[in-house]
Amino acid sequence: MDVKISPAKKIHGDVEVPPDKSITHRVLIFSSLAEGRSVLRNLLDSDDTLRTFNILEKLAVRFDGDFSRLEVEPPPKFLEPEIPLFCGNSGTTARLMMGFLVPLDGLFILYGDESLSRRPMGRVTKPLRMMGAKIWGRENGERLPIAIKGTELCGIDYKQNVASAQVKSAILIAGLRAEGRTTVEEPFKSRDHTERLLKYMGADLKEDGRKVEISKSVLDPIDMYVPGDISSASFFITLGVLHKNSKLVLKNVGLNPTRTGYLEILKRMGAKIDMEIVEAEPEPYGRITVETSKLHGTIISGSDIPKAIDELPLLGIIGALAEGETIVKDAKELRVKESDRIKSTVENLRKLGVDIVERSDGFVVKGTGKIVGGEGKSYGDHRIAMLLAIAGKLSMEGVRIKDAECVKISFPNFFEILEGISMG
Repeated sequence: MDVKISPAKKIHGDVEVPPDKSITHRVLIFSSLAEGRSVLRNLLDSDDTLRTFNILEKLAVRFDGDFSRLEVEPPPKFLEPEIPLFCGNSGTTARLMMGFLVPLDGLFILYGDESLSRRPMGRVTKPLRMMGAKIWGRENGERLPIAIKGTELCGIDYKQNVASAQVKSAILIAGLRAEGRTTVEEPFKSRDHTERLLKYMGADLKEDGRKVEISKSVLDPIDMYVPGDISSASFFITLGVLHKNSKLVLKNVGLNPTRTGYLEILKRMGAKIDMEIVEAEPEPYGRITVETSKLHGTIISGSDIPKAIDELPLLGIIGALAEGETIVKDAKELRVKESDRIKSTVENLRKLGVDIVERSDGFVVKGTGKIVGGEGKSYGDHRIAMLLAIAGKLSMEGVRIKDAECVKISFPNFFEILEGISMG
């Protein structure tokens, strides 16, 4: 499906973004491990989260209701499925389910689509094997498909080379049912949804800076509302601060401090952004107001990266319309997402008239004050498709997006909301 996005003369209105994808995956998984029935409200109904839901269902977790209100009943014993478990395009599903499956009784096979089958899994299989997990896979467990034979686990002390919430979460989920203590230390603090939720559900979990420690625990059931996804909101925040005639209010958006790094970067660049928290536990969420702003370039590196990893490609657009030069570095992790997001960002924006140069660990953008427009392709990556749509609204000539249907992975009604706040 190709989509043509026309420039907007005005951007105005209220926006409700979809529920948070990262939190949806986690509450589905953790409530399946709890002792008792949980109630989950406002879950994200998307391709990625359905992969996690479908796998848990095949393991005998009982679900009643729909994603607006879902009751979760863990089974007395998880079943060994008759067929392999499909993760689709969801790296979160594949990596977190590895931590879920390794202590269970049975044989489990995880596989994904063509894109996910190219993504690195060794960063998860290595620490899980150190805990005693029996795991086999392509390239010695570096790529899907992955086969797991459940076994007893022992806690480990593990130091991550790269800050990754998915790797950290997989280890902590396994550590929840391992003998002894498991600790994970990161070079920089990554998103902490797993820590917050496990602690809220009664896990024996302690945090000390960049180090997290967990011991074998029983989880209490939970009654929880999933807030809006800050990563989905970031596309409209970008549009709101860059468009010359705009004001947007985004409601019920997650404001977890480990996820608001992009907002802090934009504020550093001069963006007019106001945040108000209306609920604090277990996940803070509230209202974000943005309006037309005059931005200046900056350098994004080091500890900025893990707190804004999903939003970094948008800095290509920000840099094009900001004064001076914007540099993104230390972001090699972007190369192993749904697409190589450094390459796909640079190639697309260059075609749209942006002065952007690719580097091994990021990119450099010179602010010319304009995006001409043209045609771009999604590379099958939902965030790249949405980036191109925002560029189209800010461009002089509009943007045609090839293979735009991939947005349904995380934001099924994205184009409908975008057109609803745009005035021609």
